[in-house]
Amino acid sequence: MQSKYTQPIKMIKMLMKFKQYLSLKIQHSIIKYENLMNTKFTKTYRMLKIFTDGTKIFSKDVAEYVRISGDIALNRSSNLTYREVMIYRKTPGDLIKMTPFILLTALPLAQYITLPLGFLFPKQLLCSHYWTPEQRIQFAREDHLKKLYYYRAVFRNLKKELYDIKDDSEKFDLCLTAFNKLTSGTHPTIKEIIQLESIFQNDQPFGLRSLPQKHLINLCKMHGLKFVCFKRRSLRSHIEFIRKLDQIWIKNAMSDSISIDELRAACFLRGLNAETLSSAEMREWLGLWMIVSKTITGNGYA
Repeated sequence: MQSKYTQPIKMIKMLMKFKQYLSLKIQHSIIKYENLMNTKFTKTYRMLKIFTDGTKIFSKDVAEYVRISGDIALNRSSNLTYREVMIYRKTPGDLIKMTPFILLTALPLAQYITLPLGFLFPKQLLCSHYWTPEQRIQFAREDHLKKLYYYRAVFRNLKKELYDIKDDSEKFDLCLTAFNKLTSGTHPTIKEIIQLESIFQNDQPFGLRSLPQKHLINLCKMHGLKFVCFKRRSLRSHIEFIRKLDQIWIKNAMSDSISIDELRAACFLRGLNAETLSSAEMREWLGLWMIVSKTITGNGYA
């Protein structure tokens, strides 16, 4: 004798099979359509895919930013990950950059103009979520080359201000040795860099409070900071942000677990052109950076 539940169970099984069949057919149709678009309308398909994928990632990061902001407001920010700190720092700028584009795209038929323009001028109109991996490297290199001009200006300012400490022969000699190495195209050793820490404290000639306006402007531009007002505050905030990232990196030993794209971004953020470096070379350089970052304490923001 059949149970009174037999018929409903059979019906459920049939519906499940039909659902699976329908799902497979839909997936097959989507793949077929994507292949057709990719073959017949390559540029259009590529543009739509970039915007679709970019919007998904951007929306996810905005939602993460809202959650992280809530955690910080409730003093629950001590366990933020490296990626979460990056999202919290970067998303406000991305939102400001994307708002005009989003508002214009929302207008009737405007997407026929805004999407091609965004595809043609991604650096000017879109945030990095909409860039290809090649564009990320290209734009990072372009920004780095712009910053190099201000590296030279900052170095010239430091050499001018070097003679403010000539009465302290030990500090003067340490600085002069490091500057001579940089002028000749070599780098000071980690030990030599760490020995310079005290000269960059707030109450010293190279400290953030002591630097002249011209030097502060060049420092801001060297770090890609666009704020013309509150230069010291902007620089302090930027350096504290990098310090926070360094602390998380050191705490979690991230060098071996991070992707090559994240390694490259970490190097560019800290001033190294990593375009042609291997992952091993980037890890080695970041390892040396972290040794200095871990050793330096106090308020040597400059």
